[in-house]
Amino acid sequence: MFNLKKYFIILAMCMLKSFCWPMFCEGNQVPLNQEELLQKLQTLEEMVKRQQKEIEELKNRLMEQNVNLKQEVQTAKEEAKKETEKAALETEKKVRQWIPKWVNRVQVSGDLRLRYEGIHRWEDAKGYDQPNRDRLRFRARLFFDGTITDELSAHFMLCSDDDPYRDPTTTNQSFTDDFNNKGIYIHRAYGVYKPKILDGLELVMGKFKNTFIHTDIMWDPDVNPEGFYEKYSYKGFKNIIPFVHLGQMYVNEVKNQTDDAWLFIEQVGVEIKTKPIDLTFALSWYDWSNLKNTKYLNSAQFKSGGGNTFSLANAKPYTVYGYAYDYNLTEAILIATLNIFPYPLKLTFDYIHNTDDNVPNGQDTAYYLGFDLGKLKAKHDWLLGYKYAKIEKDALLGSMADQDFYGANRKGHKIYFYYKPVDRLRIGGAYFITKPVQDWTTEEKNSIYKDFGRENRIMLDTVFEF
Repeated sequence: MFNLKKYFIILAMCMLKSFCWPMFCEGNQVPLNQEELLQKLQTLEEMVKRQQKEIEELKNRLMEQNVNLKQEVQTAKEEAKKETEKAALETEKKVRQWIPKWVNRVQVSGDLRLRYEGIHRWEDAKGYDQPNRDRLRFRARLFFDGTITDELSAHFMLCSDDDPYRDPTTTNQSFTDDFNNKGIYIHRAYGVYKPKILDGLELVMGKFKNTFIHTDIMWDPDVNPEGFYEKYSYKGFKNIIPFVHLGQMYVNEVKNQTDDAWLFIEQVGVEIKTKPIDLTFALSWYDWSNLKNTKYLNSAQFKSGGGNTFSLANAKPYTVYGYAYDYNLTEAILIATLNIFPYPLKLTFDYIHNTDDNVPNGQDTAYYLGFDLGKLKAKHDWLLGYKYAKIEKDALLGSMADQDFYGANRKGHKIYFYYKPVDRLRIGGAYFITKPVQDWTTEEKNSIYKDFGRENRIMLDTVFEF
């Protein structure tokens, strides 16, 4: 590497030699005096300084040229980026103008669930062992959520379903029937109005998602009620949100009659949000009105009566007169979410009582105890859960409860675990151990509840989300 300092030393020595050498040369006998020698050295020093200054000026010019070149390159890059962004915005603008405006207001999503289900050590109501059952199933759902204005929205859901009675408690399709095509039905179709004039008010009409605070001992997750609901949440307090939730569910319209089948729900509750613990408490009243005029429920065509007591006809097997009791239900739910652990822990307690005076003791109460540990939001998230439930025979309407648990007159355990190895993919499963709370009567064993015995069931799921 070129060393400027060494260069100057060598140059000085050479110049010194050229000035001083005549003093020592044999052909020159006249030596320079001290004053002349100092003058020559001073001249040499000034020459070196001028050369050093010229070199520094050359170095500075070169550095300035490099800086200017870098600035020009950076400026060119920024101008190219601006031009690219401008072209992209122009293209996007043209595409937006071409696409109908309603497309930008509609969000489309869905999921596909593939499931293995095994029913093992199956024992029917008479106590006889049954062969194991294995089946593969799928569920396909497509959601459309449209924002009309900042106050109005509309929602639809299409889902797999091919039950002959259009059972609302299932969306599964089994791989069976010689490769036949599977059915698709409208599972939700409703509109939402949230007026600005009263923040916290929500008015809904249609076939809607069940937004009442509940557990699956009251409602199967696939049930979407029909009719109206009104919900108001007061948000004036800092961490406390009281709410009122009212529902008028149209169960069945009867031609040329006025006593249609209805379900009326009245729910009040409060949400308490703090950093370590979130609490939700709700009290509910359910009034199933004119069940005798339902289309499928009263004739036990949903899940063979769901475990409730029916008035059975002695003349012909499988013939029913209808529900033996009314279902006027009170419910209390407490949900506590603890955020004091590395993973959130949710504890749930649900208690239900049928207030109909005719229901015998030992048949009018249900309760649920369970927990969820973890979450399922992003990659590598996991969730571990457990529930114990005891649902006496006429504590609630069994045909609307969780049918994997088998509705009413049922008790047992459910353990489940799910994991997200990557975003938008969930794997896991659940294991059920259930049996009847009380023995079926001989007439029930020979008719609608002949298959409702002790059962162990396993489900293994793979869910693709989009």
